[in-house]
Amino acid sequence: MHNYLGMTAQRLDGLIRVLRTHPRLGSADLCARLGGIHRSTLGRALNTLGDSVISCGEARRTRYALRRELRGNATALPLYRIDERGKGLELGQLSLTYPGGTTLSYAAPFPWPLDKEMAEGWFAGLPYPIVDMRQQGFLGRNFARHHALDLGVMTNPDDWSDEDIAYVLSKTGYDQPGDLILGDVAYRRFLESRDGVLERFLSSEQLPAAYLRLAEEALLQGDAGSSVGGEFPKFTTGRTLDGKLKHVIVKFSGADKSSAVRRWSDLLVCEHLASLALRECLALPAAESAIHSFAGRTFLEVVRFDRHGDSGRSAVCTLASLNAALVGTAGAPWPKTARALQMAGWLAEVDVTKVDLVWAFGKHIGNNDMHEGNLAFRPGLTLAPVYDMLPMMYAPMRGGEIPDKQFAPGMPLPAELSVWTQAAKAGIYFWRTCAEDKRISTGFRRICGENGKILSSLLAAQT
Repeated sequence: MHNYLGMTAQRLDGLIRVLRTHPRLGSADLCARLGGIHRSTLGRALNTLGDSVISCGEARRTRYALRRELRGNATALPLYRIDERGKGLELGQLSLTYPGGTTLSYAAPFPWPLDKEMAEGWFAGLPYPIVDMRQQGFLGRNFARHHALDLGVMTNPDDWSDEDIAYVLSKTGYDQPGDLILGDVAYRRFLESRDGVLERFLSSEQLPAAYLRLAEEALLQGDAGSSVGGEFPKFTTGRTLDGKLKHVIVKFSGADKSSAVRRWSDLLVCEHLASLALRECLALPAAESAIHSFAGRTFLEVVRFDRHGDSGRSAVCTLASLNAALVGTAGAPWPKTARALQMAGWLAEVDVTKVDLVWAFGKHIGNNDMHEGNLAFRPGLTLAPVYDMLPMMYAPMRGGEIPDKQFAPGMPLPAELSVWTQAAKAGIYFWRTCAEDKRISTGFRRICGENGKILSSLLAAQT
C-alpha cells in the first residue's frame, strides 16, 4: 500500500507536468510520456486530479487538458445566448486550459461552423464568436479608460490577452455585439438592465436634446480627436421608430465649421446613401439608417440588426473571426476569404456572389477601408446587413488635412465582368445621388458628380 501511494504521487506530479505543457493528449500519448504506464494507472491518476482535468471527445478521441484558473478562479464560465424575445439559454461551459486555449462543454447546439477540434470542445484561444464580443473601437477605448484600473487590465483593449477579455466580459459584458453573454455576473447585469428599459427609448421629440447630450458625453469620456485617425465617435441608444422599439448606433461629426468636420459630415451622409444604393440597386441587405442635424453636428443613426424589441438579440459574427478560426487567409480581400470559406464547405455560392458584389461596390465608391471587421454573417453563414460602407478614400488625414485624391476604380478581369458591371451601375447611382443631396457640401457634391462621370465612362467602355 505504501509503494502504491508513493507511485501515485510520482505519477500525479508527472501527469501535471505533462498536462501543463502538452494539452489535448489522449490516453496512449499520456501513458507513453509517463514512462509507459498502464492505462488503468493513468485512469487512477486522472480520477485523483478530479475537476482540475478536463476531458473532451468521445471514445478513442477522448483527450485531456489541465484546467487553468482565471484570476484565481478555476470554475467554468457559463456561456449564454439571448434569443429575439430576450429569453436566455445556456450554450455551454467555458474553461481555460494549460498552457493556453479553452474548452467549451456544449449544453445546446452551437450555431456557428466548427471544425473537428472545435466540435469536440477544443479551441486554440477563445471560441471565435466570443472574440467579436471584446471591447474595441471608439466605444471599447472609452470603456477601457474608465474601467481598466478596477478590472486590472491595460487601458488599450487591443493589448488585452484572451484571459483579460474573458475576465472583462464575465464581469461587465452584458451588452456586447451579437447574442452571447459570458458568465453569471454579466448575465445578472443583463437582467438588471431590463428594469425600466422602455423609458430609455427616445421619441422623435426627445431626439435633438438627447443626441446632443449623448455626443458631448461620448467625447468627454473618450478621445475627441479620434475621428481624425479614421474613426467616427459614436454612442448607442434606443429609439421609437414607426411605433417599434429599435436599438441604434449613432455616429456623429464635430460641431465646428472646419474643413475636416465638414468632410466627416459629408461622409456620414454618404454612408447613409451607400446603404440605400446597396438595397435599391443590388438587392443586398444593408443596415437601415437616417441622418439628423442638430446644433451644427451631423448624426448618422444606424439601426442595429442584432437587437430586437426591448431586450431581444440575434447572433452575428464578423469575417475577421470566421477567417481566423476556419480558413486563415488573414489580410486577403473579402472575395478571396469568402471563396475559401465556400471551398471548405462553410459558405454557399449565393453568399459568395453577394460578397463579391459588396466588395466591388465598395471599390466603385472609393471605400479603401474594407477590413474584415466591416463584414458580418448570421448563423448558417448568410450575409448580414452591410455596414460601414462609405468613400473612406476622402476621409481627412491625421491632423485634419483634406486629401486631394483621384478616383480611379480598377478594371475587371473577364471572369469578374458580370459582378463588376452590376456594382458599377450601383456605384453610378450612388455618386449621382450624392451629387444631388443638399446635405452634402457643394465642393464634395462636385467631386461626387465627377466620380459618377468617370465610372459611367468606364462602364460604357466595357459594354
